[in-house]
Amino acid sequence: MTRVKKVLSAINPLNLRKRRAAKPPASPFGGFRKRTMTARELAASAVSMVSDTPTLYRVWVKHEIDPGFREELMLAVSKLNDCRYCSWGHHEWANIAGVSEEDLASIEQMDPTRFDRRKWIAISFVRELVTARFGRISKDLMQEMKANYSAREIREIILIAKIMDIGNRGANTWDSMRARLRGQPAAESRIIDETVLSAAFLTVAPIVVLFLARASKRSFREMARSLIDYTKHMEAQSKESAGSH
Repeated sequence: MTRVKKVLSAINPLNLRKRRAAKPPASPFGGFRKRTMTARELAASAVSMVSDTPTLYRVWVKHEIDPGFREELMLAVSKLNDCRYCSWGHHEWANIAGVSEEDLASIEQMDPTRFDRRKWIAISFVRELVTARFGRISKDLMQEMKANYSAREIREIILIAKIMDIGNRGANTWDSMRARLRGQPAAESRIIDETVLSAAFLTVAPIVVLFLARASKRSFREMARSLIDYTKHMEAQSKESAGSH
């Protein structure tokens, strides 16, 4: 009889809820609320980029969008997606493109008073696009974009946001794998997707570090140390923020 009571107590809905509430967060990143990506989504994104090749060429080769402005937009998206690796990379890239540390700090803090109205509209636009999963955004913001940018420029800005969103989610999936290896897997992430995206991240990351090292005339080791220090600082901030809630 005692054993029966224990079983009934174990399956009691109230007791189940208490045990669920007592469970620790799924990861040290505050329950891993970061957006990640599946292997299928990565493949679909790669295929979709084929049709955007002319726009990619205009933005990254012909520099129809100022490289500094492009990097500011990408940093704004990276901060929104809480991607520490991409935030570091595009902070460095923006520096190389001539963006001041003051302007970069303003983007990281989302301080509109430090930007002219035209630039702030574009920053707000890419962040709202990503938040809406590239669906419908506010009519007023769209009207402001049309008043300040040509249709061609808007297409280019949208593509910048899409590419950065893909990069952010891919890098975040590597963080999801790291959480799994610590015994705290993200609730909505599959190990097969984490394996594929982690392999892609670990292939691309050293190439990016090497490119930035050469562009900034710094050693690979110095640049890698900068990446490690920056990401550790952001991780500590995330843990502190998660602990305060």
